[in-house]
Amino acid sequence: MKRETTAGPVPVDVPGIHGPRGPYRSGIDRRREILQAAISVFSRDGYRGGSLRDIGRLLGLSPASIIHHFGSKEQLLVAVLASRDDAVADSFPTAVRQGLLVDELRKIVAANEQEPGLTALYATLAAEAVNPDHPAHDYFIGRYQRILQFLEDGIRQEQERNVLPAGQGASSLARTLLAIMDGLQLQWLLNPAMSMTQSFDEALRDLNLA
Repeated sequence: MKRETTAGPVPVDVPGIHGPRGPYRSGIDRRREILQAAISVFSRDGYRGGSLRDIGRLLGLSPASIIHHFGSKEQLLVAVLASRDDAVADSFPTAVRQGLLVDELRKIVAANEQEPGLTALYATLAAEAVNPDHPAHDYFIGRYQRILQFLEDGIRQEQERNVLPAGQGASSLARTLLAIMDGLQLQWLLNPAMSMTQSFDEALRDLNLA
């Protein structure tokens, strides 16, 4: 993978746009603007096709300015993916409290179907990050651990409240649901004519979750 980077390493956990120790407000706002521009360019042109120059052109910034905020093109991509995950992480606990875990998963699948460019980008990077030397390797390991924990905790809570059937182990069901979502996403990217949301609903019925 071609890298656009500075000489020094940058930690994978680059999003860091909230929290008391973050950069000054103007820097935070600029990072958000760059993230939105990167989402637009990467979704349209892919990671390899979208350059820092393309992203900077949308904002009147030079590639060096983007590097200043994110360290490298790869780290910018990790930040794009993290910003996508943040939106889900913010809504998931509320959905579980309301007994709407399955509905929240449906929303995630539907949202992925509406963003084919970003979804394809994510799937490609996830596969590449299997390599331990990939800069996003640790990020994806942590991401899957967090998702599985979210799902397992949510399933267990809804089973205890009789929202979901209690006959299946929460850990096993969490892994099954995540495998279904990832698998359907790959199938849909290879065959866009299929309906990912419809296929997910069918899988939920097979699991007695819908």
